[in-house]
Amino acid sequence: MSGRFSESWCDMDIPEFLTDEHRVLHHECGPDEKLKLVCLLDYFQDIAARHADLLGVGMLRLQEQQLLWVLSRLKLRIRRSPVLGERVRVLTYPTGLNRLFATRQYQLLDEAGNQLVIGTSFWLVLDRVRFHPVKPFHMLADFVGLNPEKERFYPELDKIPEPETVPPRLCEYMVRASHIDLNKHLNNAFVGGYVTDVLGILTNGFLTPSELQINFLHSGALNDSIHCGGTISDSGEFYVDGRNSDGSQLYFQAEGNL
Repeated sequence: MSGRFSESWCDMDIPEFLTDEHRVLHHECGPDEKLKLVCLLDYFQDIAARHADLLGVGMLRLQEQQLLWVLSRLKLRIRRSPVLGERVRVLTYPTGLNRLFATRQYQLLDEAGNQLVIGTSFWLVLDRVRFHPVKPFHMLADFVGLNPEKERFYPELDKIPEPETVPPRLCEYMVRASHIDLNKHLNNAFVGGYVTDVLGILTNGFLTPSELQINFLHSGALNDSIHCGGTISDSGEFYVDGRNSDGSQLYFQAEGNL
């Protein structure tokens, strides 16, 4: 994602929050000239990674300890999607721990400072060898108490109940080299595209949900096949998931409202 880079924080030693400015570009928009969900997720992932670097707990620092960050849960409220050419500002800040999860908040603001999107993410620290969660307390000790006065948009992000029957399979994706990120698995932002595609098939249209939670359950490896399906109720509530070919392994679950 490109745009004029602008960083702001209130303490040079411990940057309590970080902002970044963007102009919405052509390749980031769909036919409705609005920012795609997959690109919105990239905005938030990129600024979170950069802020972690500034806090001294970025990806490279964790690699030295044979650890890695993984995004586990994300929930967004999308009040309005920015449009082609619009200037926006992304803001993020950490908000401490919730059990094993490190929590982080996001805002996407227009030029007047109005909230377009708000959201919360829950992250895990994993052992790079065994891929087991580890307690992140020691590495977050210096800033676990940051931002006590700032809003927690979604203080709890729960498990998403699995439906009694597997939803109809609507599309299939193969994880290819261009989909792999720095952690050597499927970039989580692509899951936003999968959700968009399933909702598009179900509604015969192109839309972005007003509220969305995604739980990332299993990392997609190179050449994995992810079969996606979902359902939408008459009231606009939806459920989408991605599974392996026999349905025994969930890669992700998503739910929300149109």
